[in-house]
Amino acid sequence: MREQPSLLTISVVACSLLLSLPLTVYSEQISVKEWDIPTPSSAPHCIVVDRNGMVWFTEIAANKIGMFDPLTETFKEYDIDTPSSRPHGLVADDDGNIWFAAIGAGYVGKLDPQTGDITEYPVPTPNAGPHTPIFDDGILWFTDQRTSQIGKLDTATGQMSEFPTISASASPYGIITDSEGNAWFANLRGHTIGKVDAGTGEVTEYAPPTENSGPRRIAIDSSGILWFTQYNAGKIASYNPVSGDMTEYETSSSSSGPYGIWVDMNDNVWFSMTDIYRVGMFDQSTQTIHEYDLPTPQTHIKFVFPDEEGNIWFPSYNANKIGVVLTSQDTATNGTQGTDDTNTPAPAAPDLSYLAPLQQVQTGIGPESVQCADNRHLIIKAGDGSPACVSAATKTSLIERGWALQG
Repeated sequence: MREQPSLLTISVVACSLLLSLPLTVYSEQISVKEWDIPTPSSAPHCIVVDRNGMVWFTEIAANKIGMFDPLTETFKEYDIDTPSSRPHGLVADDDGNIWFAAIGAGYVGKLDPQTGDITEYPVPTPNAGPHTPIFDDGILWFTDQRTSQIGKLDTATGQMSEFPTISASASPYGIITDSEGNAWFANLRGHTIGKVDAGTGEVTEYAPPTENSGPRRIAIDSSGILWFTQYNAGKIASYNPVSGDMTEYETSSSSSGPYGIWVDMNDNVWFSMTDIYRVGMFDQSTQTIHEYDLPTPQTHIKFVFPDEEGNIWFPSYNANKIGVVLTSQDTATNGTQGTDDTNTPAPAAPDLSYLAPLQQVQTGIGPESVQCADNRHLIIKAGDGSPACVSAATKTSLIERGWALQG
């Protein structure tokens, strides 16, 4: 079903500009692990971490969905039966299913990891090119780059709706949802960001002050501020939906090619720069952009995604790898072996904080020994005794309600 935007919304809203010139720090000091994907030349495109800590990625050139277990460091690959599906973006739902956008075959698919079965949901518009999906409370939203529409699939009923963008030939790319279930998207060729109202279906678009900036991917922080990359301008930008303010931040080069973007649990904004082969992190508290080289030369990253410990996972499109920036890695050194047990420090426990809590338990430690990343605190769920790492405020709230025990 194709839904037209309301007449009230067929205009582009101008935004007030707050130009920021952040301090940019270049550093080669970053802890990264990388793994080669079993299928050669698979062209890994997008990546996501599910609630169990499994890492999923699309292999657009191999017609596969890949899975990586960080605990065992092993891969499993799922073949897609429909030829030339070219899986692009993907997302995990609350039940562990993996949804992906088949940009080459005009459908969105659901992979059941337990059986390997794939269910296809064709996009009604002919010659569709579904691009990037996001899942929100039973609704799968996705961008359709080829037809310049935003798709909405009710996964309970199978009903699909489509919402045309306002800008012509906009090439909508990245997508995210806010706390009210509205879908926000970035128009790569329309040079705007936009919103589909979850309740009314009304579409509104917002133009950044920098013309022809090429908004590519979009993310959201804990305050509801939207963040997006401006590929053509070498910038990242934020948009406050309440005040209408839009702020642009320059990277070290106007040709850095900012591409993928996501916000971690500390509201740090991580993004990739495909044209200078770096990852960047904007620290909102200090207004500083940190830029990092990666160990594999000319690593081309189209997507970044943080796990619940704050580590940043990425696919290396041209190097046929996946990798992770270990932001939660413990830097303590091991104690020195000695003969006097009373005076010699015990060896430091191995760092497991880059693993999800349930994966740490699978190594043989007790739930009470789970390690959490900085600014995260251990709780034990009252219902099933399983561990979780949460913010300080969340920990206090859960304990007060009796839903969690002190970790």
